[in-house]
Amino acid sequence: MAENRTRPVSRVKPATVFSAVAVGAVTASIGVSGAPAFAVDYPSWGEIEQAKQNEQTKQAEIARLGELLAGLQASADAAMRDSQIAAEAYRQTVVKRDEAVDREASLGKQADAAEAVAEISKMRAGLIAAHLAKSAGNDLTTSLVFSGDSAELLKQLGMASKLGEQSTSVYEQALADRNAADSLREQADAAAKERKKLADEAKSQYDEAQAKADAAAAVLAEQETRSAELYAQLARLKDTTAELERERAEGVAREAAEQATRPQQPSPGGGNPGGGNPGGGNPGGGNPGGGNPGGGNPGGGNPGGGTTNPPNTSAVESAIWYAQQQLGEPYDLGGAGPDRWDCSGLTKMAYGYAGIYIGTHSATNQYYTLANQGKAVSLGSIQRGDLLFWGSGGDYYHVAIYLGGGRILEAPDYGKNVREWPIWGSPSAAARPTG
Repeated sequence: MAENRTRPVSRVKPATVFSAVAVGAVTASIGVSGAPAFAVDYPSWGEIEQAKQNEQTKQAEIARLGELLAGLQASADAAMRDSQIAAEAYRQTVVKRDEAVDREASLGKQADAAEAVAEISKMRAGLIAAHLAKSAGNDLTTSLVFSGDSAELLKQLGMASKLGEQSTSVYEQALADRNAADSLREQADAAAKERKKLADEAKSQYDEAQAKADAAAAVLAEQETRSAELYAQLARLKDTTAELERERAEGVAREAAEQATRPQQPSPGGGNPGGGNPGGGNPGGGNPGGGNPGGGNPGGGNPGGGTTNPPNTSAVESAIWYAQQQLGEPYDLGGAGPDRWDCSGLTKMAYGYAGIYIGTHSATNQYYTLANQGKAVSLGSIQRGDLLFWGSGGDYYHVAIYLGGGRILEAPDYGKNVREWPIWGSPSAAARPTG
């Protein structure tokens, strides 16, 4: 009797390995977060043994197992993508929060300095006012009428006039200094409020990212258990081994990844400038049943593709060497070393080791930092050391270092340590830090 269990996912492989029909057949039972909407009917071992008795039934059951494995993969991809999107939202808010902290501190120092200047200006104005009052303490008009020393009186009048002019100037400066100090203090207070707001937002997003990561981990654990059984059942039907069937699927995945990153041959009439596959596929075309929302870069290709300089081999190898020293170390949201990492933390520190600034601790920021320097490249022209980005609509939720041969080095997600891995899903953009 078939069990009613739900799906997870196997190792991340390009979704193009599986047919869209297969993905759709199973992902219909998956909610947005990767949780099942209703149970999936997995075959029992009794059904497998029965299917072996008839060639037609056996082939149908083999196809069914392929569909189930595809659905498990799509479910895992979707859950991991949701987790990574939530993690990137947190990272971007942390960058903004840290900027607000720096802005608050800077404005606070400026406001303190302006307060000191305003106090000095106030004292100067007070001294001038005191001198003016002292000089004008006698009724100068009366003195002018009744005094016989008109020269002395005119001297006093001239001094009073100058004091009055100076008093006006000093007063105006004191007022300007006070206004400047008040303005800076208001800006510092506004920065403090913004910093607090962003801190609260970051905490909320961190909690959400943790919840999404927990959901993805649950899906992955279920997938590993279920896919192991499905591969064993597939091996039973084909008289092979579960290990061989898994290796076969992974080989197809690697070939798909390598094919996706080979330069596209221009078609008659102009081809596809800028890289990316038109109309779908990998890269740039979305991940059926759980890939990149929106399907890659609008209009195809990456800005600036084809104009970037060749990579600096020395810097590339330095960055890759650094990243390879972290292999096997755990993923941690916000991790940037020394022994815990997230995706953009690893790429930032790896290229920082090579002496290259690629942006803040955010995949989105790193892409735009490089793109604004004219370092975006087309997916069809990527080379060793280039950065691959996953995402769409202007936001990128994951970044990895391309190693060549369809493989990447990445800090993937909770439950998966820093690793070298075949390109998975559908990267939607690329950049060359050393170009």
